[in-house]
Amino acid sequence: MLTENQLSLKRTLKQQIIDNNIRVDYVSLMDSAVAFSDIFLRMLTPHQIENVVSELTKEEEVVLTGGGTVYDPNTFRRWIRQRRGQISHDRWSAYEQLLASRDWEVNVIEDLKEQSEEVVELLGDPQDPSDWARRGLLLGEVQSGKTATYIGILNKAIDFGYRLIIVIGGHTNDLRRQTQGRLDTDLIGYDTSRIGKNVRPNARDAIGIAKFNESIRANTLTTVDGDFNKAKADAGLNWIQDTLPTVVVIKKNSRVIQNVTNYIRQQTNGGRLDLPLVLIDDESDWGTPNTGSETDPTQVNHAIRGLLGTSRRSSYLGITATPFANIFIDHLTEHDEIGQDLFPADYIRVMNTPSNYHGIDHYFDGPSSSVRTDVDDCMMLLPVKHKKAHRMTALPDSLGDAIISFYLGTAIRSRRRDSALPSSSMLVNVSRFNDVQANVRDLIVRFADEVHDCIVSELARESGTRLSPLGQRIVDVWSDSFVEAAAPIAFSSVLSELVSISHRFRVELVNSATAISRAKHRRMLTREQKADEDSRPTIFVGGDVLARGLTLEGLLVSYFVREPRTMDTLMQMGRWFGYRPGYADLVRIWMPNSTRADFEWSAETSAELRELLVEMRAKELTPRDFGLRVRAHPGTFGIVAANKLQSAELVAGDVLLEGNKFESYYLDVSSDVRRANREAAAELLGQAIDVGQTRDTFTGYHAWSGIGLEEIEKFFAKFRADSHDPFFGYAPGREYPQIADKLGGVVGAEAWDVVLIHGDGDSVEATPGLSIGSSIRNSMTLHGTTIELGNRRLATGSNLVGALTNEDRDKLYASLPVGAKVGEARALRYFARPTLLIYFITTTPGDGAVASSGPTISKDDPLVSVVLTFPALEPEAAQVRVKARKLQKFWVNRVWWDSVRGYVDDGDDIDVEELA
Repeated sequence: MLTENQLSLKRTLKQQIIDNNIRVDYVSLMDSAVAFSDIFLRMLTPHQIENVVSELTKEEEVVLTGGGTVYDPNTFRRWIRQRRGQISHDRWSAYEQLLASRDWEVNVIEDLKEQSEEVVELLGDPQDPSDWARRGLLLGEVQSGKTATYIGILNKAIDFGYRLIIVIGGHTNDLRRQTQGRLDTDLIGYDTSRIGKNVRPNARDAIGIAKFNESIRANTLTTVDGDFNKAKADAGLNWIQDTLPTVVVIKKNSRVIQNVTNYIRQQTNGGRLDLPLVLIDDESDWGTPNTGSETDPTQVNHAIRGLLGTSRRSSYLGITATPFANIFIDHLTEHDEIGQDLFPADYIRVMNTPSNYHGIDHYFDGPSSSVRTDVDDCMMLLPVKHKKAHRMTALPDSLGDAIISFYLGTAIRSRRRDSALPSSSMLVNVSRFNDVQANVRDLIVRFADEVHDCIVSELARESGTRLSPLGQRIVDVWSDSFVEAAAPIAFSSVLSELVSISHRFRVELVNSATAISRAKHRRMLTREQKADEDSRPTIFVGGDVLARGLTLEGLLVSYFVREPRTMDTLMQMGRWFGYRPGYADLVRIWMPNSTRADFEWSAETSAELRELLVEMRAKELTPRDFGLRVRAHPGTFGIVAANKLQSAELVAGDVLLEGNKFESYYLDVSSDVRRANREAAAELLGQAIDVGQTRDTFTGYHAWSGIGLEEIEKFFAKFRADSHDPFFGYAPGREYPQIADKLGGVVGAEAWDVVLIHGDGDSVEATPGLSIGSSIRNSMTLHGTTIELGNRRLATGSNLVGALTNEDRDKLYASLPVGAKVGEARALRYFARPTLLIYFITTTPGDGAVASSGPTISKDDPLVSVVLTFPALEPEAAQVRVKARKLQKFWVNRVWWDSVRGYVDDGDDIDVEELA
């Protein structure tokens, strides 16, 4: 890691690159570095200067991927190019310098500049005098820099003429306060927490962006300590000016939003503003979508639409990492008083993601040394489903190991730097109930005190005395988890660092019950005291307040024992996603195996939907088209159902079969069903051998083509998955899988391929005369007679590629961009015919990967499971089917959903309206 003097040199060189728009070249950078250091930083050695230049050139290897926009050409016209040379760009220039001072990569800053300008153009022309209202969505990864992106957009929007900025900064006081603080530095330019404290005006010295341009000013109606309340709404404050932007940062609360609306109405005498308004809705998937009806929208949805209606020229931009709730908004909904709903009908923009971002794919696309699933001891003490009165009687050993890992990881980070201790944090999220969180916090405080005492009184001594159990445990965690990652730093150096810093570790409880006391505590601190507190290594204990939106600086260790089985909730809880410069190898995450499996499934579905958006952008399809396709994607069927399950026992969803795969990952463990499924498979395979045409596969699987539809339907007349499975379960009132009567309607249904997947397990007889190795699936859980395969997956990516013909496999690899991996969605494009993949499943007895609640499946009584794949349509043809409602309807049962899928209400035990 670089010293403070090296960082100073790096910031200077980076600013030269930005100001002069020069190419990063090692030789020229070295010349500039030496010349500057000879004058201003003579204490730097040649080796230290070389390290700075090497790090700068390495940063240029960071590339931006995954962006794109779908928009409605009927509502969009380009306007920025003709205006670009007519404005000063003062705010953007200052913001650019601010990011450079924070050590952002130069090419990431340049990409943000380009991306921000593109989004500002999508917002609408602030100088267009006609009445207009635009609706858009910015989709980014969790913890990927969405806030920095939308602040960049706002700085450019002000440069181009927007004058009223309203930011809905989260649904809790903590989130709003955090957002206000970020806008103070990055948009407003002064510390609003000093307003109202009898601080002399000239004491409000410039911060953040204003340090790079003192002329930057903004009017603000909210502060770090104060939301927009009714008193402000009634005060008749003087606010909007044509030349000075006004910034309002509010909580996502219907009363607060209505306060702002009422205030604007007062200022306009009941009319509408003529100034262009942009409203940023951070975490727009939470609370914003209308779950009521067209005539009776939910309160927050109603309030936001009413606020947008206060201006003749308004632009709504939703920001989210989980867009499903936004996309499921009915784009045709219109209300007589508050106008159109918030469906992003004008554009959906996917943010570019830097290659140094560690997201869901980094942790859950294959094995990861960062993720641990040994948390059974926690679930014994605190079951995932528990009451608010439940108490954890002792600290689980796994949580103790996680805390020790946090101490060791923080010390390693500190030792890697020759400067001040960096921000470092740990997250503990094991319950949604405030009382349970407080109980866990108390246990952690006691254990942290014991760790500190052990470090300073025992490990600090250089003696050969025998260690206490806790001292030996600290040594064991080091040996098991950090020896390789810390190299070449020795354990003695880490211990020396721990002795110096262990007294600074602290524990903080973050939930709705502590919000007021924490806010009061922060108000009593000076700026220097706040900075000192923020630099202390902190273990944050909480629930859903921690899980959505709140940023934990330097998050190193996460202990997450929750099972939020819906994808949007699950993704938001992954606070460990993000950027970990210089310590990515020290990140550690504890979670249940079932939760890890859900993350893996979510990674797959998210990747498919993003690829779908890029594909639709290439075909110039609109956000409405994309919304309809997402609704018809089998991976989002559960999300749609969860939204509708509030009032229905049976819920229907429409699904597009073509271009997708369907897996029977919920199976019936009953012996008669298992036997009947093996008989059905043996009969179909026997027919395939007799009448089918043997075809090649890339991996040598047994495969046949030319199997008639009637043989496939005959198989599904006998095959049984779990009776409530959304696709392979029973249709209401019928005794065969729901998908069985849909097969004849797909493209190419008259002739099928059948592939028998073989694995590395024991030999099993698939049909008389044909035996194969079983497919081992050790990750599964048992709910009554229902088996759920881990990750809700049966097929692996290699299975799908392996089932292709050699010719189709060659086409697949020829289509890959350089360095790209074979994604499942891409592999599915190369199945030329409808294909049935058959698996014979066993477990490995005694294998540690078998879930504690999972069954043992032997070679003598294997499970049969299947995967169906259907040839993909061209995007235009698929859209014709979707629009014409030529989809297949499936049903899901509410009782089964709640019990098997584990759908729970993941909210703190408090009404958010109480904190208005």
